[in-house]
Amino acid sequence: MYVSRIHIKNYRCFADQQIDFCPGVNVLIGENNSGKTTVLSALELVLNQEHRPRLTFFDFHQIVKDPTVPPRIEVTVTFRSDGQDTIEDKALVAKWLTKLEPPLEAALTYSYGLEPKDEVRCAKTLKALGKNGKKEYKRVIEDYLPAYVGRIYGGDPKNVLPADREMVERIDFETLDALRDAERELFLGSNPLLKRILRLLLENDKDKANNDEEFQRLSGQLGKHFSSRLSLDSLLSFVKDTGAMEGGTPTLKDEIAEDDILSALRLYVESGIMSVPAQYNGMGYNNLIYISLVLAQTDSANEADFQKRGPNSKSFPILCIEEPEAHLHPALQYKLLKHLQERVTTTNRTRQIFITTHSTHITSASGLDRLICFSATSAGTPDVAYPGRCFPNTKEGKNSKAYVERYLDATKSEILFAKGIVFVEGIAELLLLPLMAEQIACSFAEHHVAIVSVGGLTFKHFLPMFGAGLIEEKAGHAIKRPVSCLIDGDCSLNTKGEGASFQKCYPYQLNRKSNYEYRAESAAVKNLESLCASNGNILIRHTAMTLEYDIAYDNHSNATLITESCTYAEELKELMTVPANLPPALAKRFTGEQLADLNAITDEPQRERHRVASCYLASIDGSKGEHAFSLAQQVKQSTIEGKPGINIPASIEAVIRHATKQPKTPLPAVTENK
Repeated sequence: MYVSRIHIKNYRCFADQQIDFCPGVNVLIGENNSGKTTVLSALELVLNQEHRPRLTFFDFHQIVKDPTVPPRIEVTVTFRSDGQDTIEDKALVAKWLTKLEPPLEAALTYSYGLEPKDEVRCAKTLKALGKNGKKEYKRVIEDYLPAYVGRIYGGDPKNVLPADREMVERIDFETLDALRDAERELFLGSNPLLKRILRLLLENDKDKANNDEEFQRLSGQLGKHFSSRLSLDSLLSFVKDTGAMEGGTPTLKDEIAEDDILSALRLYVESGIMSVPAQYNGMGYNNLIYISLVLAQTDSANEADFQKRGPNSKSFPILCIEEPEAHLHPALQYKLLKHLQERVTTTNRTRQIFITTHSTHITSASGLDRLICFSATSAGTPDVAYPGRCFPNTKEGKNSKAYVERYLDATKSEILFAKGIVFVEGIAELLLLPLMAEQIACSFAEHHVAIVSVGGLTFKHFLPMFGAGLIEEKAGHAIKRPVSCLIDGDCSLNTKGEGASFQKCYPYQLNRKSNYEYRAESAAVKNLESLCASNGNILIRHTAMTLEYDIAYDNHSNATLITESCTYAEELKELMTVPANLPPALAKRFTGEQLADLNAITDEPQRERHRVASCYLASIDGSKGEHAFSLAQQVKQSTIEGKPGINIPASIEAVIRHATKQPKTPLPAVTENK
């Protein structure tokens, strides 16, 4: 049995939203204020009767469609059979069943609203406000809040059948919020977590009777030891003089309770030859100790509770953790997640765990099927997506899903948190596009855009998560964010002879001769364009040949492009100064046919641009990565010094503007450095 979904109506950022869960660990990810914490709070409203908070006006969804209707919050949690239900599970949900055929389903609903008479009175008051009553709406609702009632119903919420409180209390719902103070919770106060854990361990003592007797003997000796060392004569003299003796004579007793000893015990951390109090331990490790002790408390409480209460014991433990990564090194984040996954899959000590996180390390280690992705929208209610459900149930779809899970490391998993994504092929795009985005006032950092290098033939594996090529049923699970793909055009040609294969060529060679077959773009580009043809969120753009070629074509006399990594740096400077003359050293890099095709261009400015672009590409052959680093530094330095940057090719600008949702505005062209 597990919590399979939650349906939230009119609660905080959710107007009317159903969210599905999987058995075991569920990882809720997304930007800030996208609804993750609200989901955990909604679960707590239904499943945690002991700590249910008193709701306020701001717990209602703030976008009011009809201000004449008193607001009501309704949260329904559905349980579903997983085929491994225990007798206790079936007994727990027996009166809440909504579906009798396998898999069984049951529901609990929390309703927070006015009673019928109060609802009628409140509605009349709201209607009397008229069209200008928006400002008074909050005041009226707050006036009626004391009359609001929260109730739990079992089964179909339409039947309004009250759920047995004792049965609901059998659900052990534990939460660790994001603002936890591990040190204070562990050690401070009258009843700290450490003391509660130790008390539970004593209750689970298998030889409790004999050990209690031994404790009484030892504590009696300790009490007498202290009594013999302490004299109350001086105290009693003051008590007698002030008249306090009339209320009785103060005296010390030798009795020491187990709770007194538990309060005196201190947790130490031993590391090598050192042993220090846990309060002096690192914040991250104390946070981890705190989470571990909460888990231990759940285990011990369930064992002790079952021994005491039998069938009335807590039998359905659920744990919610907000931001478990707080203060933890990435390796410890990974280890903690693996322990939590093992806890629910092998030990069954915790039925389900719900985690909210901003950690790419936890996300990448979770697997796509456990991820629930939240996005804030302009409509005021979050969008919910399930990346693991987006892949077609075909061999190709399964291969794509496996590929993404294999390569969704801590860097690439950033795409699940960003507001926009740019997929590129290599290191040059990865380094240069953010700088170009800054130049046209479309900062990737400001607009929360992730740029990820995935390789030319692997774009297709990632795009189904954003709705590419999906049938309507699966498209509803996709992440709705602007995605741009910049891929090399890789134009090519081949002779029309039998068995001839396509070879890369320069853009100016296309459609020159009748004895050749030409491709203006690669098959990878065409496949991507076909895959995303009907998806408005995904933009596919390709270069004429490569990123470097396109940049050089649009900046054919800009010496900023030349770095120390260019093999023919001096020749390139000479060529950029006099584009009509091809230096001999560069001319040797081309075949006679390539030179002939270049010289056949009749438009002189185009011929010069293609000449510089092809020579530039030849000059960085074999050192593209090193050149990209140097070029990025030069472009950045030019910006710092207030010098002109570079002209941005149209395809690249389109990619940047789509991902950042920034419309195109006319910008002056960069004056090239000749």
